[in-house]
Amino acid sequence: AIAGAYSENLPLICIVGGPNSNDYGTNRILHHTIGLPDFSQELRCFTPVTCYQAVVNNLDDAHEQIDKAISTALKESKPVYISVSCNLPAVPHPTFSRDPVPYFLAPRMSNQMSLEAAVEATVAFLDKAVKPVMVAGPKLRVAKAGTAFAELADASGYAVATMPSAKGLVAETLPRFLGTYWGAVSTAFCAEIVESADAYLFAGPIFNDYSSVGYSFLLKKEKAVIVQPDRVTVGNGPAFGCIMMKDFLTELGKRLKKNTTAYENYKRIWVPEGHLPESEPGEPLRVNVLFKHIQKMLTGDSAVIAETGDSWFNCQKLKLPDGCGYVFRSINLHAALLS
Repeated sequence: AIAGAYSENLPLICIVGGPNSNDYGTNRILHHTIGLPDFSQELRCFTPVTCYQAVVNNLDDAHEQIDKAISTALKESKPVYISVSCNLPAVPHPTFSRDPVPYFLAPRMSNQMSLEAAVEATVAFLDKAVKPVMVAGPKLRVAKAGTAFAELADASGYAVATMPSAKGLVAETLPRFLGTYWGAVSTAFCAEIVESADAYLFAGPIFNDYSSVGYSFLLKKEKAVIVQPDRVTVGNGPAFGCIMMKDFLTELGKRLKKNTTAYENYKRIWVPEGHLPESEPGEPLRVNVLFKHIQKMLTGDSAVIAETGDSWFNCQKLKLPDGCGYVFRSINLHAALLS
C-alpha cells in the first residue's frame, strides 16, 4: 500500500510502533525480524517508498520530527514513515503540553520569468500546428491542475483525451472529449486522432510499460509538449523548470489560438456505439450487459472503484457523469479516496 501510494503521489502517513527507546544500543533481537540485533531493518524497507522517515526514540525532538514528516508528506504529496518507540506515547513532554496549532504551508510559486518563457515557447509551438490535441495524465492530481486543464481545453478548442490512469481527473462531459488514449486499446477512434496530430500537449503523463501498451505508442517526442507538475519541455527542447502546472495551463489558455481541427476530424470518422441486445430469460449474464446496467446506475454522487485487471479494462469504457469519482488499483484505494 505504501509503495502504491508513492507511485500514485498520495500523501499517506505511515505510523508504526518502534522498539523500546531503552533497547537502542543493546544486542537484543526484535520479533518479526530476520533474527539480527539490528533495529534499522524496518526503516530500510520503508526508505525507498517514502519521501521522509522520522524515527522518534526520544521526546526532545519528537515534536519537530513529526511536524516535519507531516509537512513533507503534504508538500511532496508522497508517503512518509513515522516510527515511535513503543514506550513513549504515554510519557508527557512540555513540547506536547498545548493543543496543536493548525498547519499552514507556504504555497509553491512559479518563477515568473521561467513561466513567461515557457508559455511563449509553447504558444509558438502549438499555434503553428494544424490539428493539436491535449491528453491528461495522472499527475494532474498531485498538481491540483484539473480545473486549469479543463479551462485550457475550453479556451483552445483542442480535442481532449485522458491516459488510462487519469480517468476521472478530467470531466468526460467536456465538449471535445474523445475518451481514453491507451495506444492500441484506446477508446474507439481516440488513438487515430491523438497519434495523427501534429502536436500534442501531455499534462502530467507517466509513460510506463502499462500505460504505453508495452511502449507501443506511435508518438514522436518532437511533436510533444510535456507538462509535469513543476516542469515544461517543448518538443526536443527547450525545457523550463520552477513552473507550477496550474499556473502554466492557466496562462496558456489566455494566449493560444482556438483550433478545433482535431475534433472536427474525429467527428468525421466517429461511429455511434450500437445498442446491446436484451438478455433472454434464463440466459447467463454477459459482461457487456452487466456494465450497461452499471452505466445507468452512475450519478454525480457515485464513485467507481475498479480492481486491477479485467474490472479496470471494462470500467475504462464507462462514461462518468460530472462529479463521479473513479479509483482503480484497490491497493491504493484508501489513500486515493482520502486525497
